[in-house]
Amino acid sequence: MLKKYKIWIDEAGRWPWLWPVVACSMTFNPDNLPDKIFLDTINDSKKLTEKKRDEIFHKLIELSTWVNPQVFFGVWVVDNFLIDEINIKKANKEAMRRSLLELLRKINKEEIWSVLVDWNDNYIFEELEKKPIYVIGWDAKILEIWRASIIAKVFRDNLINTYSLIYPDLNLKNHKWYGKKKHSDYLVDKTKVTGIHRLSYKPIKKIIEKKEKLLLHVCCGPDATIPLVDFKQKYDITCFWYDPNIHPKEEYDKRLEAFRQVCEIENIPFIEWEYDTKTFFDAVKWVEKTPEKWEKCNKCYDFRMEKTAKLAKDLEIENFTTTLTISPHKDINKIFIIWQNLSNKYKLKFLDFDFKKNNWFLRSIDYCKLNNIYRQNYCGCVYSDNYPLKK
Repeated sequence: MLKKYKIWIDEAGRWPWLWPVVACSMTFNPDNLPDKIFLDTINDSKKLTEKKRDEIFHKLIELSTWVNPQVFFGVWVVDNFLIDEINIKKANKEAMRRSLLELLRKINKEEIWSVLVDWNDNYIFEELEKKPIYVIGWDAKILEIWRASIIAKVFRDNLINTYSLIYPDLNLKNHKWYGKKKHSDYLVDKTKVTGIHRLSYKPIKKIIEKKEKLLLHVCCGPDATIPLVDFKQKYDITCFWYDPNIHPKEEYDKRLEAFRQVCEIENIPFIEWEYDTKTFFDAVKWVEKTPEKWEKCNKCYDFRMEKTAKLAKDLEIENFTTTLTISPHKDINKIFIIWQNLSNKYKLKFLDFDFKKNNWFLRSIDYCKLNNIYRQNYCGCVYSDNYPLKK
């Protein structure tokens, strides 16, 4: 049987960070070839003006609709969701394969002479008797591949024009999203990621998986244990040690070392503040003798939480909270009131976690036993009822 069909396959939209990939398989009717004058007007689609590409595109479509067509082609679109699922190389092959299937319905498969594909992916199509020929850069050398490229590119550009109406901020008409710095700069957070972005691509994936920052005030090593274990998957945590209420100094050093130990085990960065005991004694002055969980405790919470909120603001950390709520000896409602006021004052988000829930206190005991973490037996304040050196 006479081998007369030469098929050319090309794609558009393989390299951008968003939208589908479009492939076109095309051949001419050797028994009814297009006019040579028209064929000579076809150039590499990348070198043609948009207006000229559109003219050639519509002419090729017209030639394919005749009773005795001069052009046969197939087009297929693989969307960004499938690209994310199977990767762009496989998605590109699928787009080419499907476009080829459409074309093969219009011609006699037994009469195929050759199949030419630009690039070096080395795909094997089961629908063909033999493997296509692959050479990099053929789309700039072979007129026929230029023609297939024009159909794929104009089809893709028409999709972009529609997307540009839906997503005007992406500026799709001027930028095709081929991984330029301006596109990285646009993706400031996940709210900028649209339904046509390829989520598996590293720059997009990085934004999607980016964690919110959290400054976590920690009052001792045991209280830091389970909050860090459970929340480090969701938040980018920095721990903050500011506890000048702890006395004596020997006890303070033990708790600080336990805090460091837990942060190192969980691989969490931390900030240590100075041991300014004067600030503590000034804060609780005149209320030292009030009962536990009353005014002296509120004053103690207040100045430490204020320092935490101010630091979060200075470091541009949008969330803050404390591990104080894990202790059954603390008044959680008073802590929440103080933190909510600070949240409003510093324009930050206070995460009102009750760390006593879900057996966190008991889990912290188990964690400390397993990792030999020092556990204290009083809050640390010299005015507490169970201060060991109290006379």
